[in-house]
Amino acid sequence: MSLERDHPLSCLVLHGLGGGPYEVAPIIEALKADGVEVAAPILPGHEGPGPVMPSSSWRDWIAATIRAFDELAVEGAPVAVVGFSTGGTLALELATLRPVARQVLLAPFLAIRFSRIIPIAPSVYLRAIEGVMPNLWRRPPAVRDRAVRRQIATAISFRTFSLGATRSALELIERVKPMVPKIVTPTLILQGRRDTVVEPRDARWLLEHLGSLQKDLVILARSDHLLAYDRDRDEVIRRTLDFIRGRNPRLAD
Repeated sequence: MSLERDHPLSCLVLHGLGGGPYEVAPIIEALKADGVEVAAPILPGHEGPGPVMPSSSWRDWIAATIRAFDELAVEGAPVAVVGFSTGGTLALELATLRPVARQVLLAPFLAIRFSRIIPIAPSVYLRAIEGVMPNLWRRPPAVRDRAVRRQIATAISFRTFSLGATRSALELIERVKPMVPKIVTPTLILQGRRDTVVEPRDARWLLEHLGSLQKDLVILARSDHLLAYDRDRDEVIRRTLDFIRGRNPRLAD
């Protein structure tokens, strides 16, 4: 079903681990310009600014996600979801709990990049070092466009990254992956080929294992992790908006 501009539609937009709505601001602006009612909550533990990112858990994040979804659903219009990185993992969890109309997953977090070459599970490694060093200094924003990278760096809320929150995000992944075959929500996955944060190959795994009959994967050849800002950003915004509105000809109802 196509939900064109004159049809009421709401969209919940979920940011990534250690980030905020600024990570997906261009998509939020495009949705609003197209007449979509948008909610983009700041997840617990991500309020700022501040020098140190607090620890928080996926249970806090999913509770806030459910509240935001329910507040949109009260209006009676279909509710779509856009989830970036860990926001994508939360979107998958939400799809098992609420009637999500459609979902767009931007670089969904299902594994840390290159973690498969390490002989110890990331959660075990992180737990081992967390007692000594609970926070790590943040790396520069994962975007190939250098000018945009400098722009995004000014919006980051914290100078550190919480290992406790990272471990919790990994726990969420382990919880969600077995449920993927039961998720029937129409889904578009967008993944940067040059992603240095999450493992790009897992986007293909997700496509193959989702229970939905309406699903698609787009690999963005020039982009790193922050898809809404990187070199394929125009395509990302266009595809996201078209899919949320049901205008994807490859996924006809």
